[in-house]
Amino acid sequence: MDNAENKTLPDAQPDMPGIETLTDTTKELKSWLISAGIAIVVVLGVFLYRSNRDANEGKASRMLSEARNVQALQAIMNQYPSTSAARLSLLQMAKAQYDNGDFQSSQVSYKEFLSKYPSHQMASIAELGLIHCTEGMGQTEQALAAYTAFSGKNKDHFLTPVAIFGKARCLQSLKRYSEAKATYEDFLVTHPKSDWENDVEEALKQLSREARNPSVKI
Repeated sequence: MDNAENKTLPDAQPDMPGIETLTDTTKELKSWLISAGIAIVVVLGVFLYRSNRDANEGKASRMLSEARNVQALQAIMNQYPSTSAARLSLLQMAKAQYDNGDFQSSQVSYKEFLSKYPSHQMASIAELGLIHCTEGMGQTEQALAAYTAFSGKNKDHFLTPVAIFGKARCLQSLKRYSEAKATYEDFLVTHPKSDWENDVEEALKQLSREARNPSVKI
């Protein structure tokens, strides 16, 4: 027999992957599909959450623009508690309660705002609002100390003039007229051509009249 016939012929088929390789590939594919599916669900969830959040923000903002009383503000906080409008509603409710002469409720609302949103850009408004409540409840000495502290630590704050006038007002209520006068005059010196100039000058006139006749409260 020809030796060539005894030679092993090369396999005509290319190497095929084994069963184990196919199994591993299938597992990887399933794993990828599962991961991709989870990612899609997460992205879809985030999209729906943001859409719902934006819709709620819009509804709450419209309600806030139409709110005319404490009840309407409370409704916003109840229905859309996680919106920015709800935070502003709480602040606005505190102001409305103060304007209505309900200083204790206003104080509670301002404290709630500061407790929930201590880093909010309007936290200083709530802080000063609390001092106004203290003054409104007749705690003049405490209010004086608080106004002084606020203006001392917030020298360039846009609310500082309000705190300074509060300080002068408390001094006037305590019949410490010379100190009240000095507070107003110091403000005029340190804030020349201020938008508050006319208010300060009018306050000084009232202070002068009361100082001449302390028994008559102006």
